[in-house]
Amino acid sequence: MTAADTAATPSVHGTVLEDVPQVTRSYSEALVNAAQNAGQVDEILDELDAIFNEVLGPDTEFAAVLASPLVSPADKDRTLVSVFEGRVHPTVINFLRVLNRHGRFGSLGATVKAARALWDKRQNRRPVLVRTAVPLDDAQQDALREHLGRMLSATPLVQLEVDPSLIGGMVIQLDDDVYDASIRNRLEQLRQRLIEGKTHEIQSRRNHFSDSE
Repeated sequence: MTAADTAATPSVHGTVLEDVPQVTRSYSEALVNAAQNAGQVDEILDELDAIFNEVLGPDTEFAAVLASPLVSPADKDRTLVSVFEGRVHPTVINFLRVLNRHGRFGSLGATVKAARALWDKRQNRRPVLVRTAVPLDDAQQDALREHLGRMLSATPLVQLEVDPSLIGGMVIQLDDDVYDASIRNRLEQLRQRLIEGKTHEIQSRRNHFSDSE
């Protein structure tokens, strides 16, 4: 995927990639473009995720070999081809070889994450984290996705988590925004109002006594 060598500045704005280093943006955009040309973006990103988590993670022996200054880039390249050829999509191998040539293996995880965010943006998909006190059944999940889809005008990629400490209700996280409709939050708000009311009452009594003196 030689496009990674000459990738221009990505034309992505907003919150999706604004915190990603420029060089990582360039590689991630080149990866998505190459995967789109191959017509298998999700499959290619899934393969790269699996390779990073299971083969090239920071604590794996294979990753140590690829990071070693004692192993030449040419030997690393031959190793990549021998290990992955015929087992993964050719675009995946090409991308790994590009990273190897430019000494960028350390950024593989961040690059794939940025590429997935970019692809989701192009597909009008929005990741949403939903935490509930109890698991949602299928009907509730479908209703939630339908509601989020209307609210976002996008396809929600819902990740569900169960947090019994919420007591009831749910917490929805979208990018950096958190919508807390849990019973725990309502109780906390009630507690704060009671505290504020009590403080106001005490202050009023003090003011009353001061005025009486």
